Amino acid sequence: MKTQSNLASKRIQSTMNTVQEILERMQAVITIYGLKVLQRYPDDLLIHDKSMLERFAVPNATIAWMVGHSHTHLVALGLHPSENQKVGYLTNLANEDRFFVLHIGHGQRIKMDEIDRLRFAALSNTPVPYARKGDAGNFWLYRQQTKLGHVAIEQVGTWQNRKAIATITPVTGISAHERAALAIWCSYAVTEITGTLFVRSEINWCEPIDIAQAA
Repeated sequence: MKTQSNLASKRIQSTMNTVQEILERMQAVITIYGLKVLQRYPDDLLIHDKSMLERFAVPNATIAWMVGHSHTHLVALGLHPSENQKVGYLTNLANEDRFFVLHIGHGQRIKMDEIDRLRFAALSNTPVPYARKGDAGNFWLYRQQTKLGHVAIEQVGTWQNRKAIATITPVTGISAHERAALAIWCSYAVTEITGTLFVRSEINWCEPIDIAQAA
């Protein structure tokens, strides 16, 4: 238990360092191109994008970034088909928008490349190796034929005051990227069950189970 706790702490600290470096690079890009987003909507980058990076800026992650005078948006690619599709909505918002793709390698090495609008739109075709088996409220997530974890979701409260409670049980030894996949599939399942993006939700991560228990 102590070893798992230490590993989790190291993983969190590593992600925080990566997030800070990415944000600094983003702010440098915004300055270079004279974009006004930090003057107009600083929370878009410093709160919303930061929160997204804290969840998905892990080794082997690929993240699309679009930024302009009045907006900045991130998309975690290769985790869920519906997430991939978001890049298509971001390609025609303003002529001044700039488009980038970030790759996070082992050791948290970060590569950020600027790409054109057409290449950005094509990121919607990023392969997704993950698939759900089961319904939205009770499913296993797989990578090819390998189980990664189980997700169970229940709704509590009244129709007017609902809350979705999700329980995620990962399989021992899965990667940070696979944990990110579990999180995003859980998030989309909550939306599918409740029919809204705005329902209150709570996500509880259980201790990992070994592959024999997952059988």
